Amino acid sequence: MSTPLIWIVIPIGFAGVLALLHNKPKLSSILTCVFTLGLVVLALVFPKDLAFVLPDQRIEIPSSLVILNRTVQISGESLTMVALLYAITLLWNLGNSVFKVSIWFNALSLVITALWVTVLSVIPFLYAALLIELIALLSVPLLSPRGKKTDLGLLRYIVFETLALALILLTGWMLSGVSAVPAASPLLLRASIMLLFGFALWIGAFPFHSWMPMISQTSAPLAVSLLLGLMQTALSVFLLTFLDQYAWLRNLPQVYTSLRWLGVIMITFSGLAATLQQNLARHFGYLIIMETGYSLLAISLTPQGGLPYLAMLLLPRVLSYFLWGWALSGIRQLQPEASFEQGSLSGLYHTFPLLSMSILVSMLSLLGFPLLPLFPQKQMLWLLTAQNAPETIPFVIIGGLVMLTAILRLFRLFIQPKGKKTSPNPAGEPAKLIVPIILMFIVMLAMAIAPQVILPRMLEILAPFTHLTLF
Repeated sequence: MSTPLIWIVIPIGFAGVLALLHNKPKLSSILTCVFTLGLVVLALVFPKDLAFVLPDQRIEIPSSLVILNRTVQISGESLTMVALLYAITLLWNLGNSVFKVSIWFNALSLVITALWVTVLSVIPFLYAALLIELIALLSVPLLSPRGKKTDLGLLRYIVFETLALALILLTGWMLSGVSAVPAASPLLLRASIMLLFGFALWIGAFPFHSWMPMISQTSAPLAVSLLLGLMQTALSVFLLTFLDQYAWLRNLPQVYTSLRWLGVIMITFSGLAATLQQNLARHFGYLIIMETGYSLLAISLTPQGGLPYLAMLLLPRVLSYFLWGWALSGIRQLQPEASFEQGSLSGLYHTFPLLSMSILVSMLSLLGFPLLPLFPQKQMLWLLTAQNAPETIPFVIIGGLVMLTAILRLFRLFIQPKGKKTSPNPAGEPAKLIVPIILMFIVMLAMAIAPQVILPRMLEILAPFTHLTLF
């Protein structure tokens, strides 16, 4: 028994069992939620030294496993990140039990999560590029269900992820003899450019972002929010792996500056683009782009102490994504003909009051609005940016203000009556949709009021990156 066996091999094997039960969605959902909850609890309570002390003996659990001649290692310090990834899967599978996104949702979500854990654990970690390509391919059945025409955004997603795979593998080949290369060699500069370019393709950085709003518009909201949430969370931490392992990369003066400006551009662009959108579902793609920009901004401030705020952004951000996906899925379930075009949003509050407010709350939370869970971390990031890179602050402010304008425009559409008389939804909002929203509001409010209770545990995500945390 080893940690990779527990959190990678066994979940993939269990997903195979779930695939056989795809015709029994209720049983499959229950088994997935129970199994995933067990993985989350086990990761949280597992001893950090991976040793169980019994009265007469000490049992140590190996942290590594060799798979296909590659070592996969999950140390005790990595278990908080493992718990977060499986907690995301647990939360979204609870949603799938209500909305029934796909008969393959349970099995594929578990496999994809296990693969993301492998991405963060494989040694040498450049081989993670192959796993990320596999994740992209496994995402296709969730983003484009059977019988549905393949969307252009999905094709762009696959193309960009494949290009990123080629660039990262080529970078690995270039770095095979890096130990014998002088620090001032042009080879290191070329390798760093290719590496960052590959990451830009992975994360959908500007101008490689177009597929995000497109799949947000055409695919199931719950599936999109899960896949993009997992990808953003895992890749934010995976970038730290490169910076921690390669001293020449983190010591290049242009690296942090490039990451900072890329993040600022994404924040500004996403806000401007959101104001031009005519479809509500496309807003989620731009919110993802904005949050990726904040992740890059936090990483760029590593020498000034920005990493703790990156770690504490992850959990509140995921809750906002879930709230968004749940609300849009709820509206689509109650009103299957809903197009989410701007002309059909008038009076949405009068028809679906709590669901429409959930959309606005999730957007305001991601924007960093006061009394919402992302405000404390973003406030500190804004202050840190103002102290160390004041030239970027006007662009951050512009991005935030124009995104707020887009949110206020949606609010105005939601509350204005449609025509002369509003026709409320006769079925109302069922309890199975309302209760989870109320519980999520309570959790988000508690996290905003007392972030010191939960969020410090997220700092354990940074423990494996010993070189970065020395700053």
